[in-house]
Amino acid sequence: MRRILPWVLLLVSLSANLAVGAVAVHRRGAAPRGEARLVSRLQIDSHQTAQIARLRSSLWASRQEHGRAMADLRRQLARAITRQPEDPGAVSVILRDIGEAQTGYQWDIIDHVLSVRDVLRPDQRPAFEEMMSEHLVAGGAAACGDGSWSRDGGDRR
Repeated sequence: MRRILPWVLLLVSLSANLAVGAVAVHRRGAAPRGEARLVSRLQIDSHQTAQIARLRSSLWASRQEHGRAMADLRRQLARAITRQPEDPGAVSVILRDIGEAQTGYQWDIIDHVLSVRDVLRPDQRPAFEEMMSEHLVAGGAAACGDGSWSRDGGDRR
């Protein structure tokens, strides 16, 4: 069991990352559709559209950086679980690092959602929050509750 568990964890991690990568590749051209949905449902103006586009570009850069970091961690994990004799301590450290990296990226997504919400007028926010709730419940980005908190624990309202 101890020999199989690291392989199972690696397989689960690789599968999840492949799924995220496939969705990202599939959606690469889909950003305008998302922007069109924001424009139509929230009636955002051109200034807001430009601000949101800058925020989205920053999130995309973060996603690229996260992808490179995760690839490196998966390589480290593969080396650690194939090393003879096995080193469960090293595997645990790498798995912890993978978890921390994934949590860090989820925080980037939450910060992005809260930043987009900050661009909106107060009358636009309820519809945006409804869109985010629908997206997150359907398995979208990080679940971010009611959006009243931030990474540092402060209130964003």
